[in-house]
Amino acid sequence: MMTTIPTLLSLLLLLQALVPSLSFSVPDNQNQQQQQRVFISTPTKSTNRIVSDLMTSQPHLFTLAPHTPVDEAIATLLQAGVSGAPVIERLKNAETDQVVNRLVGFVSSFDFLPREESGSLVTLGESEDSETARRILGQTVQDIMTRDPVTVTTNDLMKVAAETMAKHRLHALPVVDAKHGNLVGIVTAKDVMRDVIKMASKALPSEESFSQDNIPGTLAA
Repeated sequence: MMTTIPTLLSLLLLLQALVPSLSFSVPDNQNQQQQQRVFISTPTKSTNRIVSDLMTSQPHLFTLAPHTPVDEAIATLLQAGVSGAPVIERLKNAETDQVVNRLVGFVSSFDFLPREESGSLVTLGESEDSETARRILGQTVQDIMTRDPVTVTTNDLMKVAAETMAKHRLHALPVVDAKHGNLVGIVTAKDVMRDVIKMASKALPSEESFSQDNIPGTLAA
């Protein structure tokens, strides 16, 4: 399953690249002397959807706190039916008196995998091995989470979000506001797939578009 996500995203990106401009040809036949072409193009606005249009935000945004015990985090993720969540610190803005979510990391099912390994021999001092040791021995979410996670902003195009997921092999991206960098939502691979499928369905012509009665120059039988 780990390899299918980037592969599927790559296929969806290819479809997204093809959808904006599709052309269909009606081949020549004995009763038609010249080829008729029907050009179909999606509206320009349909390719400009941004992350904030499709992201999951409050009150439906699922998050974890840094000091949550690992076992509790695993149980919470399973109960919520999600494979990962942003890790945040809730801070109060002294000027506006509003609580903001400061993104400090991201935890996913992959972060729990080193804990399931048995007989691992790590070398203290080696950066990669130290990272593995940190996750194996970690007791709280902040011990095992991915720090400085890859993010997108609310103003980024959905195409950028899809490309970022494919490039970094991720199935979810925290969404931060462009001005302050606080967490405001999350966008997932499912959101990308829904977006591409919705766009493709709008771009495909209806059956009536291929009716001979609607093709100029077609000779009646």
